[in-house]
Amino acid sequence: MTRLIHRLHVWTGAGSGLVILLLCLSGSFAVFRLEISQWVAGGIDAPASCALDADAAFALLHAGLVREAGALEGKRGIRRLSLPALTGGHWELRLANGARAQVDACGRKLEGSRAQTADFLVNLHTRLFMGKPGRWIVGAFGVLMLVSVVTGVLAHRKLLRQLFTLRTGRSPRLARSDGHKLLGIWLLPFLLLTAFSGAWLGVATLFPLPDIKGVNAQAVDAYVLPQGLQSMLDDARRQLPELEPVFIDFFPAKGHMSVRGNIPGHLVQRYSAEVLYAAGGGVLLGVHDPRALQGLRWWHQAMMPLHLGDWAGISLRWLYAVFGMGCAGLVWLGLWLWADRRRNVAGTLLPRGALASWLLRGGASICAMVVVCPILVWRLTQDGQGPDMGGGLLQGIGAVLSGWLLYRWWRLRGAQSTGR
Repeated sequence: MTRLIHRLHVWTGAGSGLVILLLCLSGSFAVFRLEISQWVAGGIDAPASCALDADAAFALLHAGLVREAGALEGKRGIRRLSLPALTGGHWELRLANGARAQVDACGRKLEGSRAQTADFLVNLHTRLFMGKPGRWIVGAFGVLMLVSVVTGVLAHRKLLRQLFTLRTGRSPRLARSDGHKLLGIWLLPFLLLTAFSGAWLGVATLFPLPDIKGVNAQAVDAYVLPQGLQSMLDDARRQLPELEPVFIDFFPAKGHMSVRGNIPGHLVQRYSAEVLYAAGGGVLLGVHDPRALQGLRWWHQAMMPLHLGDWAGISLRWLYAVFGMGCAGLVWLGLWLWADRRRNVAGTLLPRGALASWLLRGGASICAMVVVCPILVWRLTQDGQGPDMGGGLLQGIGAVLSGWLLYRWWRLRGAQSTGR
């Protein structure tokens, strides 16, 4: 039984290690998506005299998008107005087709190459740029990570003895082995939390869950452009006194306008508090307070804040980022140990047996494509607004990695042909 547990730990880690490494790295940076958005925007510092309200910001942004995207798309395709509390200091209007425009607190349009770096990190970490199927894939790798963590604990039972063991003076391989175990022990609560919450968030989308999206209301008269945004924001703060609005969602066909935000100091609060209005006359349709959720609804709503660490301030997010990098180090050391042992003991990275060998090859190929494809898809779809050095660097890394994989595949096929 011990041998089976050890082999399960080794091969689940080896088969999913590349993607889990990518998820750990992207998640470590994604916890600072607000700060990254502000940094990419140029560190916006508007004068204290600037006081652009929601109606004026929407009018400026909408006029610019109508000129760029066309009048019909600009009127019928409005999707979300992001407030400075979400973006890090500027207003942003997004259309349904993905087009965006930003102005600062003084109404000045933000110019220049502005890749959506924060969106890139979040989408990479949560969906791998594959939409809803990407959530399922990330959830599946969360399950594999959870299995690897649990089997690692069961396979290494002398946890207390290894709690402070790091032998650096004997051999590099022994130091790597001790480092892998040391990181696994010290990060065990964080690994279990992130693996379970990530698996839950991905896999739970496959099953019917209680609706917790917000207020359910009947459709009212459709509208073209919303009116009275600032007055609705002020009223939303009165309806939920602790509410910090972060964005306004528009549903022109239903006639709804949704003010969403956070309630600081509460776990179940991330963008889930909602005050819903009939956009035509500003009539209140309902209020959704996530603190009133119970049972499975509360549990499901708590998974995202627990996974991303954005429920208790910047200090907790720093802790999540450091632990996430530690998780990446744990995975990297594990892959290194596995590859070193396979070369030195078995003489090959592939397991014994044709079926197991092909399963590993297929799994490694899928992992590599999961790593490379999101970067290439992001560049091809021009999610970033215009060319930028960071996007070009990512594209170059993806091309080099793809070329290296093709080269290794060609060498492997050549070695097999020679062996025959």
